Amino acid sequence: MRRTVGTYVVALLVLGNVLCPRLHASPRADSSLTVMKIVIVGNEITKDHVILREMSIKAGSPLNVAALEQDQKRIYSLQLFNKVDVDYTADGNEATVTVKVSERWYIFPFPIIGFKYHDIKNVYYGAGLIHQNFRGRNEKLMASGAFGFDPWYNLSYRNPKLTDDDDLFLQLQLGFTHMRNQNTSQGEYDQQILSGYASLGKRFGLFTTLTGLVGYDEWMVDDTQQGATLSPDGRDHYVVLSAGLLYDKRDIREYPLDGDFISLAATKYGLGESVIDLFRYHIDVRKYQPLGSDMSLGVRGFGNFLGGGRSPSYLHEYFGYFDRIRGCYSTVFEGEEQLGGSVELRLGVFKPRYLTVSLPGLPPEFSVWRYGLYAAFFADAGATWYRTESFSNVPWYSGYGAGLHFLLPYSFVLRTEYAFNQQGRGEFILGFHASF
Repeated sequence: MRRTVGTYVVALLVLGNVLCPRLHASPRADSSLTVMKIVIVGNEITKDHVILREMSIKAGSPLNVAALEQDQKRIYSLQLFNKVDVDYTADGNEATVTVKVSERWYIFPFPIIGFKYHDIKNVYYGAGLIHQNFRGRNEKLMASGAFGFDPWYNLSYRNPKLTDDDDLFLQLQLGFTHMRNQNTSQGEYDQQILSGYASLGKRFGLFTTLTGLVGYDEWMVDDTQQGATLSPDGRDHYVVLSAGLLYDKRDIREYPLDGDFISLAATKYGLGESVIDLFRYHIDVRKYQPLGSDMSLGVRGFGNFLGGGRSPSYLHEYFGYFDRIRGCYSTVFEGEEQLGGSVELRLGVFKPRYLTVSLPGLPPEFSVWRYGLYAAFFADAGATWYRTESFSNVPWYSGYGAGLHFLLPYSFVLRTEYAFNQQGRGEFILGFHASF
């Protein structure tokens, strides 16, 4: 079975390269111009190094217009600015690059309302306080809580660059969740989860990040439910260790149209302090290839594989919650391991543009709005299975359809889609982020 799974993952990688060949060679200098200075305008709060860190063009390097366009998209993907403009002026053989930004509002109390697992029936609501650009260094500091479906409380802090002289980042998180079980075959019961994590990572260049994580999880069930926990007292607790490698060369992270994404991770649950003793391996590969000025093809393949001892249901993999197969959007598929893939063609009805508004009492950080509209055609497929099953007998589920994707201010994406499953039954889908 392992051999078959590995073959399938390799096939997904090859498929991405076949369907989306790299059409552009490495960028070259456009002229003999040399960048002598980079000037940043409009960043009243954000430190210069936060912006410069995202730029491949440096002072002293040859001028390259295509590279400047990619730098502009990476700066916007920080989600710190409503709008980013990058341009240059020339004086003889020397060029001055100007980066002009319009900052967003960074610190505010905010209402929380949403739909767990992207299901409109699972509404939750609450409030939080967030600073998205603490100290002007792109640090994230947040406290939040929600009621309704699966209530939770969370404290988190992320520092993407610990000091000016390194590329190390730190993230801390502490949370408590009262969550309904996901394995619907065992009926409904509530779980209480206490978790704490600390991760340290290093960024290499513009696109590659290596991360290590140490954490602690505790899962508790009030009324001992058969199979809910491995411990007979209804309380599983264990240490979590994880290592991950991320390569992210997407142009705009909220709705990519160009670039590559690879995520690899290995996680160990339990170090002998509890009955939990498991390894999980994760792979997620995505490729986005422009097929013209208003068209892009995206391909994704992903898998989750388990090793070690017995696994509780809360560490299983599912379709029907965070990962979904459009056409079987609300159907839950459960297993210890998982494979999936998607293909999506995105067509620009009108590409992202900006609207400048000036309303009385409205802070300037809300005066620039980015919006756009894309049509999409897609197909999804996936399977889950248990380690005791033969992979060759695992049923696969698939769906296909089309929809409209609305790109809204503050990096919000609204998807309205209609999909069909293998039997031809259709369903309407309302999504609140890009499909991948």
